[in-house]
Amino acid sequence: MFEEVEERIGYTFRNKELLRQAFTHISYARDTGGHHYEILEFLGDALLNFLIVDILVESFPEKREGALASLKAYLISEEFFNELAKDLNLSDYILISRGKKNVSIIGDVFEALWAAVYIDSGRDCNLVKDLFSKLFKDKILETVRTHKIKKDYKTMLQEITQKRWRERPTYRVISVEGPEHAKTFTVESSIRGISAVGRGKSKKEAEQEAAKKLVEKLQEE
Repeated sequence: MFEEVEERIGYTFRNKELLRQAFTHISYARDTGGHHYEILEFLGDALLNFLIVDILVESFPEKREGALASLKAYLISEEFFNELAKDLNLSDYILISRGKKNVSIIGDVFEALWAAVYIDSGRDCNLVKDLFSKLFKDKILETVRTHKIKKDYKTMLQEITQKRWRERPTYRVISVEGPEHAKTFTVESSIRGISAVGRGKSKKEAEQEAAKKLVEKLQEE
């Protein structure tokens, strides 16, 4: 089953169970007694952040930090990770017992997969970087150069608050509701007593919604 994944990313795993873990949702792991992808996702989130920033800095050395941060915010989003995962048909291989393979889950699996490659390769960062660049660098650069970057309200909000007060907004998770496979996050974004609440299927999505509402409040004022 996962041989096709190996073929598509151009890497053969020594530890096949690690590859399987990267595609195993917590609901499936609980039913079968195996390991799920959450710890790999945690590592993969940081790893992909580095890989994408490295591509941006190398490709656009003339851009200022603020501009690069705005680009990065979209390029490490669940939405963009879903686009990259779709190129490899990764959703076809996700092992899940309950719930749908939504944007959040597919994004998590994409992060987990690259963490699994990193660990399996003996933590060979150069190998992972080369694989990732070969697969996705052209698409990342095309996305930037054709201005397909969508608005990142967290970055926009921070720019507004830094300019007005030289302060950053804070984010607080108010609640997490629903079953493990279909959680709903509620997050509050606030600055100087002004706040807004957002909801989403992931913490990142809820933060974006809260930031968007707070941007609108500040702009009205």
